[in-house]
Amino acid sequence: MISETRCVGGVWDGIDDDGVARIEIDRQAQMNALDGAASGRLIELCHEWAERSDVRVVVVSGRGGSFCAGADVAGMAADSATGGGFDESQARRIIENGSNLIGALRSLPMPVIAAVDGAAVGIGASLAVAADLVYATTRSYFLLAFVNIGLMPDGGASALFTASLGRARANAMALLGEKLHAPDAYGAGLLTDVADDADALDTLVARATTRLLRNPPNALAVTKAALDAHALAGYDAAIDREIAGQTRLLQSPEFHRVLAGFGTH
Repeated sequence: MISETRCVGGVWDGIDDDGVARIEIDRQAQMNALDGAASGRLIELCHEWAERSDVRVVVVSGRGGSFCAGADVAGMAADSATGGGFDESQARRIIENGSNLIGALRSLPMPVIAAVDGAAVGIGASLAVAADLVYATTRSYFLLAFVNIGLMPDGGASALFTASLGRARANAMALLGEKLHAPDAYGAGLLTDVADDADALDTLVARATTRLLRNPPNALAVTKAALDAHALAGYDAAIDREIAGQTRLLQSPEFHRVLAGFGTH
């Protein structure tokens, strides 16, 4: 039974009697793309749950057939049009918001499961891959198409995807904007498992949470930290490089032209 349920900033959350906490992004008109309110709510929940001993597992998903289509570029376009583009402080605030979101998720001491159905794009792809266990339906895909709009991968993507896929495959996603479909993502080591459909995905996630709940929380937390320390040893440096690079690119003429194009549709 879910003991707490609420929707704030386009994000549903609840905690059941077993200590399984759930986050569901619900901005379906935007394919669950994140604006400032949604990102802020996700960060708030992660910080809150990190301090709660009764939260044993966290599950992140999206409603309506999309996991998360990245940042709300249309909303950014509206803000840019109002202010005549982004200055350095605005650009840095935008990129730090995404970095803080993934950092908050990664700071959770308990295991985090991503249940991906549909698009996982941009910061949404990072949100999924930052989880400890990543399950997806066969129709799902992962996309780092930043370069197509004059930007670079952020939210820790340069570290997360390289650690999971290796340099060659990560380069193809980041430099060529190649879409990685779930079956290929599983074969390449990005996913824990693949399900045929949403019902089968729920079954996989339920099976994983049941197994995790059988294990001592402290053992899980220490094991998770040890694995992360090895696999993502360069994560903090990657975040610093992403913040510096993306701050410049968010102010670039190429990106401003992309934002202006959104305003014409």
